[in-house]
Parts: sequence; C-alpha cells; structure tokens
Amino acid sequence: MSSLCKMELYYSTKKENIKMGLKDLFKDVTDLAKDSIDSIQADLALKKEEQERLRADMEQRVKSFTDTLMEQLLKPIEPAPNPFINSSDDVIVSFTKNFFEKLLLPANSSSATKIDMHPYEDKVIKTVLKNFPTYSLQEKFLFQFKDSKGQIVLLTTNNLYFKVIFPENHSFFAVGSVPKEKIYDITINSADEQFKILINNITLITTPVDEVEKFDTLTLTEYLYRIKNNDLAISDDQANVFIQSKLDQTTSEIVKTFLTPDEKIIYFAWGLDNPGSKKFLTCTDKKIILYDRDLSDKKCFDYDEILSLTTKPSTVSFLDLSLTLGMNPNETEIKTADIIETISFLFSREAEYLVQIYQEHKIKDSVKKDEETSSKQQEESFYTQQPSAPDEDPIAMIEKLSVLKEKGIITEEEFNQKKQELLAKL
Repeated sequence: MSSLCKMELYYSTKKENIKMGLKDLFKDVTDLAKDSIDSIQADLALKKEEQERLRADMEQRVKSFTDTLMEQLLKPIEPAPNPFINSSDDVIVSFTKNFFEKLLLPANSSSATKIDMHPYEDKVIKTVLKNFPTYSLQEKFLFQFKDSKGQIVLLTTNNLYFKVIFPENHSFFAVGSVPKEKIYDITINSADEQFKILINNITLITTPVDEVEKFDTLTLTEYLYRIKNNDLAISDDQANVFIQSKLDQTTSEIVKTFLTPDEKIIYFAWGLDNPGSKKFLTCTDKKIILYDRDLSDKKCFDYDEILSLTTKPSTVSFLDLSLTLGMNPNETEIKTADIIETISFLFSREAEYLVQIYQEHKIKDSVKKDEETSSKQQEESFYTQQPSAPDEDPIAMIEKLSVLKEKGIITEEEFNQKKQELLAKL
C-alpha cells in the first residue's frame, strides 16, 4: 500500500473516531440534561405539592378562625336585645341618602374617605361582588368601610358582610356575613391610637387611627348612633353644628365670619376635593359663599338674587383624577342680574348637590312669597267686609278675629281695637 493510501486511511479512520466521539459526547450531554430536567421537574412537583398542602392547611385554619368568629358574633344574649335596624328597608334607605347629602358629603374628601354610602354605591359594586360572592343585587346597599389593608365591613338591608385579616398570616382573610336580624350593635372605638369597628361587641376591624380621617370617624359614628336610636330626622340646626365639627379650627374661624347670628351652614365643599385647598365653598340657609384664602377674597350670593345656577362637565382635563375619585370635574355657573360667576373647583357630586340646594331654596322662597301674598289678601279681604251689618253677630266676629290673630294675619293691638269696637255694639 502506498504512503498516500496509508495517510488517507489514517485520516479517514481518525475522522470516523472523532465523529463517534462527538456522538458519544452529545449523547452524554443530552442524557445529563434530561436527568437534570427530570430532577428539576421532580423538585418543582414536590414544592408545588408542599405549597398546596400548606395552602390547604392555611385555608383550613382560616376557616376555623372564621367559624369561631361567626360563633362569637351570633352568640345568644339574654334578654334578647333589639335589632340594630328597627326601621323598614325604604325608611332606612331614604335616611341613608339624606344622611349622605346633609352630613357625610359636606367637608368630606372622596379621595381620602374610606366610606362608601348609598346612593353612590355603583363605583364599588364590582369589588363588592368579587369580595362577597353571596351578595345579592336585590339587597339595598347602605354603607361600606374599607381600610388600607383591604379589610371591609359592609351593611345592607339584609346582611352585614365582613372581610378581616387572618391574624396568623395577613395575606389571608376571614370572609363572612351575618343576617341583619342577628345584629344588635355596631360601634366605633378610636381610643389607644386604634380605630376599631365592633359588631355585637366583637372587634372586627382594627386599623391605626391616623389612617382614618377625622371626618370619617365623625360621620360613621353619627350614622351608626342614629340608626341604633332610630333618630332619622336631620334638622338644619343639627347639620350646622355637625358640619362645623368636621372643619379644622382655622377654616371654622373663617367660616364663622360669614354668618349672621341666626344663619346656619347646610353645606361645605373643599376646592378640588382637597382639605388643604386654598379655595372652598360654603352654603348657608340664606346664601352661597366662595372664599379664596390666598386673596382673602369672599363672594356672596343670596339665593333670592340668583337667577340661575347650572352645571356642566369641565373643559379642564382631570381624566386621571376623576377616574381615581369616581367623580368628574364640573364648571358651575351662578348667574345674577349683575354678573356670571363660574366655579371650577367642584366635582360632579358636589356640583349636583349645590344645584339641589339652590332649587330647594328657590321653592321655599316661592312658597313663602305665596303665603305672604295670601295672608295680605286675607287681611285686606277682612277689612273690606262690613262687620257692623245688622245680620253680623259681634261675638262671632270676635271669634273670627281671634283666629286671624293666632295665624299672625293681624296683630294683638289690631285684635284688641276691633274687639273693643264690637263689644261696644252689644
């Protein structure tokens, strides 16, 4: 065999050996990788199994905690106390709407509040259905309190729902509901730097007191007190005192300078929902006041001088803010015989209520004027009669005069004068 052939054979053999070596190497690497993947998958399966076991164990412990909590909430008391809600559904729903407008909405901040209340539950109803699968849309929403940790107390006309942190692991919650008939007490306790909601004397929610705004503590405490005591009528005097209690001292002192001795505050709104705003609006039973702290500027509009008060969506873009707050910015226009004033710092809910207040006072003014006109006409009609006609009995006339005096149509002095004239004819 020639040297050239030997060399070709040598290199051919060597090449074949290299191929075989690479194949063996690739096989070894593949086998090793497969073994590693199998090992990893096995480890993952074990970890998943362990996680599922731990989760099942935790869920069982949460269930046990929830069951114990339910037993405490439903524990019978002798003698049986009165139910917390003693009014019909329609009455309590109507009261809640009235409370929201007269006591909760004034001096409130929708971006800072932790309370949602009828009639504005639409913005939270999806979350409610997610948190409480047994909630029925046929129930009538009253109020919901939700803290920064996601704990919730929700009261409806049918049930009280709760979602509270599991003490052993704050990633888990105890969720349940108690029929309305089984609720005899709901109270707020804000002592010891903790804000607590107690149901049937059992603490459900505990959150740092500095995470709950003063106006939330005041309004929720007032709402629960009124329901428990069936005190469902809210007078202007009560609203005046309560709204002022929600204001900080500096703002309260400014607002007091707006008032005459017999004047009452019936509404208050911060500029752009911010309690630190330089601008704010105050409504009394006589007028609307706009105030700018920076300018120390006050603009007053008596209800009887306002020709129209309308609201429309703002042309200013606050899209992100309005989505966050669940409210839309508005431009509210006050028109008098002399000027047109545009308010740009109210959100839709606030602006709508301002229009409602104005319309109610225009109706009151109209009724008052009608009554004054009617009284004047009655008085003029009386004096055009002939009390001395032969067929008129002086005693009967005195009785008629007495009725007119009691109604305020004639004065005491006028009554006595006519009485003396009639008695002289007897």
